Amino acid sequence: MTRDALGRLRLLFLLTLLLGSVFALFQMRGDGPYALTTATGVLTGLLLLRLAEFRTGRLVPAWVDLLELAGAAAMLSMAAKMDPVLGVAFFSLLSRAATGRLRRLLPLLAGYLVVFTAGSLLLHIPALYGAYGGMVIVPLLVFGMRLLLLRLRAEQQKHTRMIGEVLSRLPLPVLVTGSEGEVLLTNPAATELIGPLDELRATLSDGTPVDPRRMRPGESGLELRLTRGDSQVLQVVAETVLTEHGTIVALQDVTAQRGYEERLEYVAYHDSLTGLPNRAQLWRRLAEVADRPYSMLLVDLDGFKQVNDTLGHLAGDELLCFVAERLRAACGPTATVARLGGDEFAVLLPDADEHAARTVADAVRSSFHQDVHLTTGPVRVGGSLGTAVATPNCTPDEVLATADAAMYANKHARLP
Repeated sequence: MTRDALGRLRLLFLLTLLLGSVFALFQMRGDGPYALTTATGVLTGLLLLRLAEFRTGRLVPAWVDLLELAGAAAMLSMAAKMDPVLGVAFFSLLSRAATGRLRRLLPLLAGYLVVFTAGSLLLHIPALYGAYGGMVIVPLLVFGMRLLLLRLRAEQQKHTRMIGEVLSRLPLPVLVTGSEGEVLLTNPAATELIGPLDELRATLSDGTPVDPRRMRPGESGLELRLTRGDSQVLQVVAETVLTEHGTIVALQDVTAQRGYEERLEYVAYHDSLTGLPNRAQLWRRLAEVADRPYSMLLVDLDGFKQVNDTLGHLAGDELLCFVAERLRAACGPTATVARLGGDEFAVLLPDADEHAARTVADAVRSSFHQDVHLTTGPVRVGGSLGTAVATPNCTPDEVLATADAAMYANKHARLP
């Protein structure tokens, strides 16, 4: 900010010097063509010198100031009055005061006073002593303002370095952004976590894109999904704090925590052997379709106990996994196939009427006609099925009880 203020001040004085030069040439147009040509050359050279100082931020060599004073004396010797040269000198001194040092400003200021005093005495041009005072005081005030701005810049840089050092030592990933989304600072923890910002893609849980560089305090506490340039996916919680230096965005890596929570939820709602949803998950899905039509299908394996008793429990577990896969394939992607326990399975069919439930039941029966190839050899098991269609105002318990009764009726009907 301070650097911009100094730059604008120098540019302002450079522009005023340009305007003052144009006005001086306009005033000297009646002093003859030779005087106008000399003034044009002197003013052009002066503008080029100040432009060089503006662009580089460094002063021209000290001996060049003597050429500037000689040019001013040449202009004064050809001018009918002191005003044009005095105006140019004033703006030149302002430009030097905003760029130079006091040991370069004072000699130039004294040189101009000598030129104007000598000109008024030798050329009998009326002296403008009040203007001399302004020519001395105003550049010194500008120089003092420049020193104040430089001190403010130094304090600002010191403060910024202190903040940068504090943030760099924080173990929490932090980045500081400007009002236009520019990244002012990224501490090592943030660089290690998210990698190059240009390669980072951030979204909300619903897939909405988010730019971490343009987050505002009202967006604190957002959980973001970050995809790094190396395709690594992270879950972070972003907290934002607005300061006079920019917006501080602190990132908390919750990838491991969310992964642990997801694993806990999976264990809580899935069968550890087959990976199918368990009874608890089935009831969650039933709650989701409670206001919609649905059907239930219950399956109880026939001959499972014999496999367990003759081939062992490992073979029985393997058989249950094969049956789970066949049920998934037979019931379709919209069905929820759950293992209730032992060799009993339930199938929730959303938006399925009696005809749709019967079609799925036929597909399940057909799946039992094929042998299951276990590591101990091929076996074949059957299954008893029962279906129930939810009716208005009936509870999931009632639907499940109806399907259960139908399944056991089917099982008893198949017994010899």
